[in-house]
Amino acid sequence: MNCLFLCRRLAGYFHNCIRCFAEVEPRAQVRIVAHPNADNAPFRFEEHSRIEILSRNEFPDDSLDAVIGGIAPDFIYLAGWGDPLYRKIGRQFRSRIPVVMGMDNQWKGTAKQQVMSHLLWPWVHTFCNRIWIPGLYQYEYARRLGFDRSRILTGMYAADCERYWNIGEARDFRSSTKKLLFIGNMWEDKGVVELVDAFGELAKTFPSWRFVLVGGGPLVETYRNTSDRIDVLGFLQPGQMAELIAGCHAFCLPSYHDAWAVVIHEACCMGLPVVATDVCGAASAFVHEGYNGFQCAARNKESLQAALQKLLSQPDDELAEFGRRSRLLSGQITPEAWAAKVSSLLG
Repeated sequence: MNCLFLCRRLAGYFHNCIRCFAEVEPRAQVRIVAHPNADNAPFRFEEHSRIEILSRNEFPDDSLDAVIGGIAPDFIYLAGWGDPLYRKIGRQFRSRIPVVMGMDNQWKGTAKQQVMSHLLWPWVHTFCNRIWIPGLYQYEYARRLGFDRSRILTGMYAADCERYWNIGEARDFRSSTKKLLFIGNMWEDKGVVELVDAFGELAKTFPSWRFVLVGGGPLVETYRNTSDRIDVLGFLQPGQMAELIAGCHAFCLPSYHDAWAVVIHEACCMGLPVVATDVCGAASAFVHEGYNGFQCAARNKESLQAALQKLLSQPDDELAEFGRRSRLLSGQITPEAWAAKVSSLLG
């Protein structure tokens, strides 16, 4: 049983889903082709005897045979429609085996999307026969690309739930010092500037709260050592964060745009109340207004500050209840369910 995953950059959570699939399907031999990770997110992956990772940079666009390497694939996943080599591989096999295209583009109903979806749908079906999307915000796009409901898979992205579910079980929401956590690329489009400013303006009102930022990027040095209430830690490997996260009490992701944002799922697994912008795809599944957190508008510091104020104003017991509800919501999508979807296509 040979499975080929043709990826862009390989994130830790996606590699974990593939590992989970390999564990539940002992007959599976998996080959992953992926571009090198960015310098600000240098993930390291554990080796697995039945998973092989190859660099996309090693293959020119016409090297189909080199990627296949003599195997007869039973399943192919290809990330989007942008790579000509991946499309070429899909075209060769789509009439014989499941060839699933992953897509996380949100449907926004713009004039450009209206035209593009009409033009793209016959072409997309030449190199795949199914589509895999993260959730609600992508579903209408998949339908407009001509995929029948039976050919649309959901839950394409899943946090490493087992890693995070046990973190913070002993979290003390009555602690005299509480921490608001951000995990993400330290770029302007992640809303970091607005978040730092909003927290700074709320700091006097909520003297028991500190702010912790985790992630690589150009704003790390901008904000490092700028305030005794803000800790800027830079990029950390997932395995390095358990103790840090266990000591945090809320999470915020104020992105200008995030097709999904698995980190929101991760925060819910950790049992954290969440504030997120309503453009984050994962907020539709994991952030329920007034239940386990609050949503706010993107690029809007006042909206973000109002959402943070509502969350930080919650009594300790209510914060703990928000965290419990987050953990409940996190079970909607798991690596095991992800693996089962691949298995179901293999028969």
